[in-house]
Amino acid sequence: GIIGPAGSGKTTLLKLLNGVFYPDRGRIEVKGRAGALVEAASGFHPLLTGRENIFVGAALMGMKKEEIKARFEAIVEFAGIGSFLDSPVKHYSSSMSANLGFSIAAHCSPELLFLDEVFASGEPKFRQKCMTKLEELLNGGVSVVLVSRDMRMAQKICSKGLLLDRGKVAAKGSIKDAVSAYLALPERKRGS
Repeated sequence: GIIGPAGSGKTTLLKLLNGVFYPDRGRIEVKGRAGALVEAASGFHPLLTGRENIFVGAALMGMKKEEIKARFEAIVEFAGIGSFLDSPVKHYSSSMSANLGFSIAAHCSPELLFLDEVFASGEPKFRQKCMTKLEELLNGGVSVVLVSRDMRMAQKICSKGLLLDRGKVAAKGSIKDAVSAYLALPERKRGS
């Protein structure tokens, strides 16, 4: 779990790990198939339909066309976008985009899943569905890197934690220790 106050560099680090940004120095190496939901409509083309974006998004995550076709119905059903499947995603609400993005990432058979907490901003029913899917993935051996300001969610999903403060590592170790260090920050820094 990557935690920290607003503006501490959590999402930037996640984007570096996912290859959206490249580091100024050094290098980052990720082994295995990675799925990611870094932003609600990350990787979506606004003029393409949900159906078309499923194929594009899943292909960007390393799935072959046959794999996408085999999982297509499960992706659509999980996302719950129904009659909007053949509408351009520019007409989707941010929660619909996040639902579709999470569904694609979770169904691409990732070995590593990068998640910004955007998936947690949808409707309560979908959030619970996401948590159930995450537990299923974790029990199946998938590693999850979660960026969150929700300490309960981070503790539920993660075993290890990294606290960032102004782009620097302020604490690392067990998620419990990282959360304790976060809670020890002055309240003005936590944004509470």
